[in-house]
Amino acid sequence: MEEIPTTQKESEQPQQPSEQTLLEKLENLLKTMRDWERRPLVEVGRAVVEIVKLPKRQTKKGTEPERLALHLRLKDSFKGVFIETYDELDDILRALNSKSVHEIAKTLDELSRKRVIEYGL
Repeated sequence: MEEIPTTQKESEQPQQPSEQTLLEKLENLLKTMRDWERRPLVEVGRAVVEIVKLPKRQTKKGTEPERLALHLRLKDSFKGVFIETYDELDDILRALNSKSVHEIAKTLDELSRKRVIEYGL
C-alpha cells in the first residue's frame, strides 16, 4: 500500500485560522504600540478591559522582554489590575465568582445604602 505524502509533519498541530490571525494581530500590536500605550477591548457597565504594552524591565531573575497584558479597571479610574497570563485571569474569575464574594458584595451594598440614608447624603 502506498503512503500519501503530506506537507505537514505529524508532530505539528494545525492551527485554526482565527487563532492564527489573532496571534498575528497581537504580534503586530506588540511591534507597533508604544510602552504603556492602551487599546480598549471591552467595556461592560463601568468595567473596562484594555490591552497594554508593558515595557522591557530588569528583575532579580533577569530581563523580562516587552509584552502585552490585559488591564482591568473601572471607567472612572486610571488604576487597575494587570493580567499577563491566562492562569492569572482564571484565578481572578474564579475568586470573583465565588459565593462568599457575591454575598459580601451584596451586604456591602446594603451597608453603604444604610450609611447614605443615616447621613442624608
